[in-house]
Amino acid sequence: MRFARDAWRLVAEGDSARLHHVPALFSIGNGFIGIRGPGEAAEAPKVYLNGVYERVPIAYHEAAHGYARESDLRLAVSDATRPAIRIGGLPLGAPESVELDLARGVRTESFAAGAADIAIEQFVSMNDTALVMTRVSFAAGADVPVSPAVTPPPGSGDRAADVANQGVYDPRIAPVMATSPWVDPQIHDEAGTAMRSDRLRTSGFVVTCAMREIGRRTVDGRVQVDFASGYHAATDGQGVEAITALLRAAVERGYDALLADQVAWFADFWAASNVAFPGQPKAELAIRFALAELAMAVGRDGKTSIGAKGQTGEGYEGHVFWDADLYVMPVFAFTRPEIARAMLAWRISKLDAARDNARAMGHEQGALYPWRTIGGHECSSYFPAGSAQYHINADIAYALETYLAATGDRSLLDAGGAAMLVETARIWLSIGFHDAARGGAFVINRVTGPDEYSAIVDNNLYTNMMAARHLRFAAREGLAASLIDDAEATRMVRAADRMLLAVDDERQVYAQDDSYFQLDPWPFDATPPAAYPLLLHFHPLIIYRHRVSKQADAVLALALMPEAFDPAMRRRMLDTYEATTVHDSTLSASAFATAAAHAGDGARAAHYWRVATLTDLNDLFGNADHGLHMAALAGSWTTLAMGFAGMRVEGDTLCFDPVEIPGLSDYRFTVTFRGAQVDVAVSGRAASVSVRGDRAVAIRVAGQTVAA
Repeated sequence: MRFARDAWRLVAEGDSARLHHVPALFSIGNGFIGIRGPGEAAEAPKVYLNGVYERVPIAYHEAAHGYARESDLRLAVSDATRPAIRIGGLPLGAPESVELDLARGVRTESFAAGAADIAIEQFVSMNDTALVMTRVSFAAGADVPVSPAVTPPPGSGDRAADVANQGVYDPRIAPVMATSPWVDPQIHDEAGTAMRSDRLRTSGFVVTCAMREIGRRTVDGRVQVDFASGYHAATDGQGVEAITALLRAAVERGYDALLADQVAWFADFWAASNVAFPGQPKAELAIRFALAELAMAVGRDGKTSIGAKGQTGEGYEGHVFWDADLYVMPVFAFTRPEIARAMLAWRISKLDAARDNARAMGHEQGALYPWRTIGGHECSSYFPAGSAQYHINADIAYALETYLAATGDRSLLDAGGAAMLVETARIWLSIGFHDAARGGAFVINRVTGPDEYSAIVDNNLYTNMMAARHLRFAAREGLAASLIDDAEATRMVRAADRMLLAVDDERQVYAQDDSYFQLDPWPFDATPPAAYPLLLHFHPLIIYRHRVSKQADAVLALALMPEAFDPAMRRRMLDTYEATTVHDSTLSASAFATAAAHAGDGARAAHYWRVATLTDLNDLFGNADHGLHMAALAGSWTTLAMGFAGMRVEGDTLCFDPVEIPGLSDYRFTVTFRGAQVDVAVSGRAASVSVRGDRAVAIRVAGQTVAA
């Protein structure tokens, strides 16, 4: 594995520091501010703010009723994180090495600057989400002018440069805007402080940022110059006052005190979420990298969530997708429940927008969450692989159910969770019906499941299974909250009980959809490696006409709901769909790993887990420079806990049933369950647990109760 210094630190030095994905890999953040690592041109996008975006029109030559008309586009903001440093009258160049300390959430860059020996230490405060701290140090006696600096948003005031046509259009990359949306620049510099504000033309966000020198001293022959930077984004124009107060407080606290706060935050974080593989420091580093980057990317204020790339790059335009709920949220439900609750609170806050989306899609009642969004409305311009993925409603319900199981915190239902659950469940009764031609089974036609290479299908297995689970959950909680009457609850339960789950008799597996096994198999032998991912090289209709899956779909149902499949069926499902899945999505490997563990195939589970875990560290898909893949990072943890260790909640009991994994005989991890921290140690198929403190919780290992 690249970049491993030890079990807690990543380092890139020499030629490795110039690899194209280093800027994303060494990103730091705090859920609001994200700062890419070094290695790109000075004018390259570097700083992103969660939840800050511009509204841009979607251009269609031929549109139709209900199409999304505008999209949210997250843009890089002004950079107030880089002091102006000059050597011999020239700006400081690229660092010789960069190190990311995961134990503290601190990044350090080292520069070959002759006798000056310059280092830049930086962290984004986890305690004050508006604050960035930077310490520049160099040899005493060296002539190194250092001062606060703020650079404008990339491309502001200028027409964006034309992008050369590379011959392959990639819809995963944010578009280049012909004209900058940044307007009304305001400079607020004063002695020792650089500050500016810029406004996004349409969305109205005003981003104010500043950098201030807060201390300068010489320690052990080195000069230390400390800077505090702050960011504020809102539509109320109060940024200057807020940032001024923030920097004043930073002066009073000082760099060392704020660094101590950062270290303490991460100490608490690791106490609740650490993973250990005795004798395997690289494996430990990989999983700790995943957890740290998730923590530094996810919104914690209930007003934001986590984009597919976090704040680590421009990929997917900063949009939040269903993987935030299905992949990322469970990690925090069992490690930092307050973050999981904040993610669900964000979904609840967008319920009205989901109702609007449902009306735009022709539904007279209920709510339909958008496939991709930042502000709450649908931003997908390609409905077959976007808006048609109705399963997102059930994914959010599954996330809510997971949170309740992990925490027992039912107050979220009263805080809008129950209303969200019921409104989203109503969509299934709107789009599905009891088909007399199929014996009265409840069918859901013309939807797209997680597999984007099988669009607009009938009775997608994953969608139908998740919808049935959603309907039962909504009927139960909707009645308890008096949000539905007995008649509506009965309709929901009847639809769930009669949900069509098609079986392919020849293969003795559940069919991914009604037509999946009727399609011509994809010509894998005639497809060269350079033709993957298929979405970049073939027209969608060519793909849709073939039996080929982009990612786990039916297998994802197995990963999430193994109890619905007997052991033999699990193995047949895995074998059948592995043969048709090309894993062109980074969401796929962890689902296959978890499903393989449920099927008792430890070797196959280990293979796919390594793919998920090394997706970004080894840049396995060649596009980590666009930003880290948050779902793959999350999947590396959920596979370990819920796949390898067999963790699940049954009623009020936390259960474990480990599977033996080749090359991973012993490992330990910590989870939070119903307010108690539980330390889990696995050795082969055996596990032991210990509960910290005196909070009583029920735990079962391999069917035997071990704690209460």
